[in-house]
Amino acid sequence: MGQLYNFALTLSTEGRRTLRKREGLSGYYETSLPDMSPDQVEAAFDLAVRSSERAVQRQVRHHPLTQAQFDALVSYTYNLGTGGAMMVLRRIDVGDLDGAADAMLRQQLAPAGLAARRQEESAPFRHGA
Repeated sequence: MGQLYNFALTLSTEGRRTLRKREGLSGYYETSLPDMSPDQVEAAFDLAVRSSERAVQRQVRHHPLTQAQFDALVSYTYNLGTGGAMMVLRRIDVGDLDGAADAMLRQQLAPAGLAARRQEESAPFRHGA
């Protein structure tokens, strides 16, 4: 069984704030889900964040992460889902940080604003970052 370097990491306060902003959450209410109460929105967000944290913890076991890297991977995994993030998580686990950053940048073909998000998420993995 490999090392569990990142088992104790959780999304930082700043990482959570950034993710909420990226996902369009303002305060405790998301306007795209008007049929949900603020508490329901918050509970759904918390559940999705925890799921993304666990995915990163499970898949990146052999390469220790900084807090900034962990936060970026949770954001990336939250946005793409565990399956969509798997190639990047595997690359990071084997220490291919530049390859992972490049793969993250290739996942920006969708809505406007996603390119900037991928730049931010991949920055902690760039050589010399």
